[in-house]
Amino acid sequence: MRRVDDLQFQGLRLVQDTELPRFTADSVLLANFLRLRPNDRAIDLGSGTGVLSLLGAAKTGAAFTGVELREELTALSKESAALNGQEIPFYTMDVADAPAFFGHGSFSAAVCNPPYYSAGEQSPNDARRQARHADADALDRFFHAAFLLLKNGGALYVCFPADRITTLFRALYGARLMPKRLRPVAAAAESRPYLLLVQAKKDAKEGLIFEPTQILSNG
Repeated sequence: MRRVDDLQFQGLRLVQDTELPRFTADSVLLANFLRLRPNDRAIDLGSGTGVLSLLGAAKTGAAFTGVELREELTALSKESAALNGQEIPFYTMDVADAPAFFGHGSFSAAVCNPPYYSAGEQSPNDARRQARHADADALDRFFHAAFLLLKNGGALYVCFPADRITTLFRALYGARLMPKRLRPVAAAAESRPYLLLVQAKKDAKEGLIFEPTQILSNG
């Protein structure tokens, strides 16, 4: 079933299908974590419904491009962009093919909300299960593509479960993406962080800034 959701920012709307993977609050948190300028070019790897590109472009003024494997999701993203009057191109392709298509070093930033649920967690249908399950090899593919697409010193913005920080950092280091900012996110003040927002830079030197934990609820 198709639906149009209000993103509660500048009147932005998002077209979704209840039978396909839908956006989560993680994407909104990541969009708020971005530090981009209007002259930046950003690529959204595994753009899904396009929510990160829609919000990121509206919040920062940067030029976004989305890449998504599933044609159905690409079509929804294009429809959302048109509905909002946003000129954001979305392409259907594997992220591994993006560097050859766009050219190495073509972007100053990349954003990624990768699928990160374990294989043991079941989804109600194949489409959602495909979107939610990823192993270390999938992360390596996303981050290797980001490295090739980014110019020297370009930044990757990614969110990932806090309890899998070693998996995340191992994949970042393997792709020569150095973590530079880290913001934990917790549901409440008394809760452990469940999510990490990370900014990593291509071929940068060590030096990680730990930001205060973002608390989503006070009660």
